[in-house]
Amino acid sequence: MALDVTPAHVNDGDLAPKLMEKVAGKTKVNFFVLDAGYDQLKNYETARNLKAQAIIPMNLRNEKEPPSGMTSNGTPCCSMGFAMTYWGVDGNQLKFRCPHATGKANCLLGMAACSSSNYGMVVKIDVNEDLRRYCSPHRDTKRWKELYNERTSVERCNSRMKVHLTADDMHIWGIEKVKTHQYLNAIVLLASALAVANNQKKAVA
Repeated sequence: MALDVTPAHVNDGDLAPKLMEKVAGKTKVNFFVLDAGYDQLKNYETARNLKAQAIIPMNLRNEKEPPSGMTSNGTPCCSMGFAMTYWGVDGNQLKFRCPHATGKANCLLGMAACSSSNYGMVVKIDVNEDLRRYCSPHRDTKRWKELYNERTSVERCNSRMKVHLTADDMHIWGIEKVKTHQYLNAIVLLASALAVANNQKKAVA
C-alpha cells in the first residue's frame, strides 16, 4: 500500500508516479488502475517503465480531435469510416480486422475494396506510438472493463475513510496533523480488513 497526504492544490496526477514507483518497489505489479483524473502521459510512461500497463479512462475534457481515421479510444477506422474490430494483441501490437469481415458492419463495398484476402484488411498498431491512447488490453474491451471495475474496491475504501473515519469532517489544522490523522485512519481500515479476512478463513476451516 502506498499513501500520501497533500494540500488540496496538489493535482492527483502529479503525485501518481511517486506512488506507483513506491508500490512497484514492494510487489510485482501488472496493472495500475486509476480514474480519469490521472489521465496524463507521465503516468502511462511511469507504468510502462515499471513493466506494467496503466488502465485509465481518457479524460475527454479539452481533448483535441483524435488523429484522422481513428476513434477517440484509439480504434482505427477503415476506408469507409467504420471502426475496425479489435482482434487481440501480439507483443506490443494491437491487431484490428475489417469490421465487415467480422460481422460488425454491413459495408456496401464488402471486403474486396480494402483487401483481396478472405480474412479482410488487418491493421496493427504499436502501443508505444501513443502510450496514452493505445492500451493492452485495448480500451473499452471486455477485459479492459473487467480490470477497471476492480477499482470499485478502492472507491469503497475511500468511502469508508470519508464517511466512517471522518476524513471529510476533520476538526484539526495543519498538513502534518491531517497526515497523521489519515495514516491512523488507514491503519484502522487495514486492521479491519485483516480481521474480516482471518474470520472468513476460520469459518471456511
